[in-house]
Amino acid sequence: MESSRIALTALLALASLALVGSSPDLPTTGTEAPDRRREVARLRAHFDSVDSELRHAEALHLTPDQRTARVTLVGWLRDYREAGTFPRNDRFPDRPIPFFRDRDGVLCAMAYLIERSGRGDLVDRVASTRNNGFIPELVDDPDLRAWLDSVGLSVAEAARIQPQYEPPPETVPEDDAVSADYALTSIVASGSSLTTLGLNLISSSRSTGWAGIIAGSAAIVAGVANLDGTEATEQVATANVIAGTSALAVGLYRLVRPRPARSFESGGENAGTAIRPAVMPTSDGPRLGLAVHTSF
Repeated sequence: MESSRIALTALLALASLALVGSSPDLPTTGTEAPDRRREVARLRAHFDSVDSELRHAEALHLTPDQRTARVTLVGWLRDYREAGTFPRNDRFPDRPIPFFRDRDGVLCAMAYLIERSGRGDLVDRVASTRNNGFIPELVDDPDLRAWLDSVGLSVAEAARIQPQYEPPPETVPEDDAVSADYALTSIVASGSSLTTLGLNLISSSRSTGWAGIIAGSAAIVAGVANLDGTEATEQVATANVIAGTSALAVGLYRLVRPRPARSFESGGENAGTAIRPAVMPTSDGPRLGLAVHTSF
């Protein structure tokens, strides 16, 4: 029976560790992902429109080299659209604005086309000096004008390629609730800690001592990692830390000072749990019963 209890405790502790290690960060808003998907869909629709315009535009004045470069560039624009990795406007919460390169290094469509053509130096210069400039403002740069000419793009077409990026939505805090992932982690972590705590107090061994250390450590990690969440999350995290610390402390104590093996018997002097006859007063008078005595 004891070996079964120990095995169950060890499984609970290992499950707790696995959940703590795999739990994702608590979300800060409930709207960011859907809004980002809408923004990506908007930008893809924009590039679809530009792609169609560029493919059907008559460019009779272009040289053969310019025509070839233009066709290649339009194909690259389609690749950019399909990848769906676009800059984020994380600096201007009050208005849409272009970004040549955002703080994560993500390039806008024009910057992507320029860099892919081998002019990363031009991208770096624009991004470091006029990162939020509109194409009509940027074409006073002779290198940029020369590049546009080499690929057969007019200033108007380049300006059409360049979109503006919407500011992020105002973040609305979620209700003061514990996330489902952390709630499950907390149940397993605290449950395994309390299980080992009980075993170490009632029927301890070196195995239960180690189980208490493992389960307690897992609960402490789960709690400490979530102490900066919502108020409800902090309360659950504090409970995890308390339960984990108790299980860890008692587990360590049992390893240092293991309890001598004891059996369950009736009336033995060395029994951890003893059952003895007892006279119990009741409203109907004294009655004979059994009393359970447990030593810790």
